[in-house]
Amino acid sequence: MHGEWLLIECIRDEPTVMAIGRKPVDLKPYDKVLRRDALRTARRAVGHVRDTGQRWEEFSRTRDEHVIAEPIINVLNMVHGVRLWIGRLEQNVPPRTRSGAWDWDLDKMTALATSEMHDIYAVAPERRMPEISRVSSLRHVSSADDQAEALATALVADENTVFHTTTWQITRDDGVRRDINWCARGALVDGRRFIHGITHDITEGDNEDAPLPPHTFAQALIDAELNAEPGVYHALVDLKTLTAYRWLTREMPGVAWELTGNPERDPALHPDDVALAREIARALRFGPATGSLRVRDTHGEWTVVNVDAKRVLLTRESEVAAALVRVSHATPDSPEDAPA
Repeated sequence: MHGEWLLIECIRDEPTVMAIGRKPVDLKPYDKVLRRDALRTARRAVGHVRDTGQRWEEFSRTRDEHVIAEPIINVLNMVHGVRLWIGRLEQNVPPRTRSGAWDWDLDKMTALATSEMHDIYAVAPERRMPEISRVSSLRHVSSADDQAEALATALVADENTVFHTTTWQITRDDGVRRDINWCARGALVDGRRFIHGITHDITEGDNEDAPLPPHTFAQALIDAELNAEPGVYHALVDLKTLTAYRWLTREMPGVAWELTGNPERDPALHPDDVALAREIARALRFGPATGSLRVRDTHGEWTVVNVDAKRVLLTRESEVAAALVRVSHATPDSPEDAPA
């Protein structure tokens, strides 16, 4: 497979090929993709990068071969993948595509993003942090057919969980649409549950828009329903941790939903309202529930929001559920704080 960059996923012991150039490959073993000579070279180069965490380059006149292997390292300094190029000595090295490593800390309910990941999303320098909220990690997703299944898998993930490669569309912070392919695997790190992943930008060029996906009738109805009322925002919320996965409409202004590095300004539910929030979550087993809760605002103070929640099944088979929460700023004549 001379001349194309390979994206090698190596989160587990046995590496697999994730992409050839911009073409995703469904996590195939080396021998399903590479010929014998390239197979030996790939194993040697990837093994060296995994052992050292360093870029590796080799020129061989005997084999007429030029090899480059670059690590894809996460925030915890773990090698999640390798970018590999095997070519002839006279060949020019082609530009490589954008890819990066990320992690979800399932116990801490945050995400870890490298500078390469921030590059993929064109995040402004002032917003680039190594640890971000889960809402921030999903804020760029604009189209994903299997998002419910992915979130359901994340809810019950352990060290044996494998997310097969899947393609979503994102909208970068500069407004450019891109198709990304990603894969992930569950893991335990020092007793904490993680999801380790790699994201790969597969759209042609560096700054061109990916084609818009078909706009289905079902999606049109959902968009109309979620954006019908001014001053009302919708989020998908984890029923166990009472934390949001993502905004389904634009983000609610004035409410803290991104990590700042300052615990007194980070997203939070008022400690005295946790019991009420759990009561609302439990009530969803029997139908919709409402209430008023205090959440942290962007100034570090507490602001009251009204919530109307409904239980949403993410998968029919396992009945893993989340809450669709309609959020609005409380007004002086808002109802009393009680689930209904």
